[in-house]
Amino acid sequence: MTTIDSKAIDPHFKDQIAKEEGGEGIMKCFACGACTARCPEMDVHPEWNARVTIRKAVLGLKDEVFASEFLWICSAHYRCLEKCPQKVNVKEVMNAVRNQRLTDEHTQDTTGTKTTTNQMDPTFKYAVADTQEGKNLYECFSCGTCTAGCPERELDPTYSPRRVIKTVILGLKEPVYGNKFVEICSSHHRCFTQCPQGVEIPKLMKAIKTLAEREGYTRPTTPPKEDTHAKKE
Repeated sequence: MTTIDSKAIDPHFKDQIAKEEGGEGIMKCFACGACTARCPEMDVHPEWNARVTIRKAVLGLKDEVFASEFLWICSAHYRCLEKCPQKVNVKEVMNAVRNQRLTDEHTQDTTGTKTTTNQMDPTFKYAVADTQEGKNLYECFSCGTCTAGCPERELDPTYSPRRVIKTVILGLKEPVYGNKFVEICSSHHRCFTQCPQGVEIPKLMKAIKTLAEREGYTRPTTPPKEDTHAKKE
């Protein structure tokens, strides 16, 4: 049995989630498991468990919840909602948790620096949406279909188009510009053919890259590793 470290508990975490739009359902969950039994993501990875994620959130295990990949995988099939006796909308709860994850002052971006709410740019999403390539930004409702079918995730499971789009909408410009997926995203259009809203992810990524170039953004470079063999010689 896993022991819970009381020092790792944030007693206010569930309340923060409940205050987010769609997150109020977390207070109604009594961990019956109906959502998990119906979840198609469980067929892919058993660790993608809605009940466990919600239970950890209620217990205040914020770091473990934030580290869960299920936050980004949970999609809009609503099979869980159909069977939930409390009518908890798991997808909406996961959206609320993601919002907390992205705006929390201890969120780590891809450059390894900390992001605070003071670093939000509320005009960023408008700048993206005003471009020709980014005009359908607001069509995305974070269902997760793009991320579930993205072949780039085979290279790195942290690559997530849904996460990039959500971060854009939250105004976290620096983490968006620093996200390697923006450059890795290719034109296979698997996401476009499966997206219920017809959002063209490659074009959105191009819009972001264009804005980054226009603003003169450069990703911090990683120092080269020392050549230990040369030192021995």
